[in-house]
Amino acid sequence: MRIAVMGSGAVGSYWGGLLTRAGERVTFIARGDHLDVLRDQGLTVQSPITGDFRCAVSATDDLDAIGQVDLILFCVKTYDLDAAAARLSPLVGPDTLLLPLQNGIDSAERLSKVVGPAAVLGGVAYVAATRVAPGLVVIVASTGSSSGSSAVASVREPSTCATSSAGPA
Repeated sequence: MRIAVMGSGAVGSYWGGLLTRAGERVTFIARGDHLDVLRDQGLTVQSPITGDFRCAVSATDDLDAIGQVDLILFCVKTYDLDAAAARLSPLVGPDTLLLPLQNGIDSAERLSKVVGPAAVLGGVAYVAATRVAPGLVVIVASTGSSSGSSAVASVREPSTCATSSAGPA
């Protein structure tokens, strides 16, 4: 599976790092010193939940260089949603799915207007993550899981979220 992480801050880097560690082909879309460190030194995650790990990653600020992907983890700050969504077209193919993992209740609906409702999964991530330095993400805690002992991402099918604007089920 080809995955792009749009918004490679703390949350995007964490989930993208887990997918990279699991063997998926992940490209991080980043900028500035974070991009430089990701390219040169890789990503380091310190987590009491999943264990500490470091992995070499693919990172760029050029969406055209990535091409179409199977999945976009959309992890930008909600106030940057519209500007970031406007840049997605080089990544989106006929079968691309987009998974927003953001604060905010209307992200899936807003993204559906850009890529179509069938392509957008509804998602929420229960993890407290901080990017403490370029290339370094620290997981402080996980909230919202039943045991409180693991980070959790929850996903809804495209048809479920596309027809509902009432928020999470």
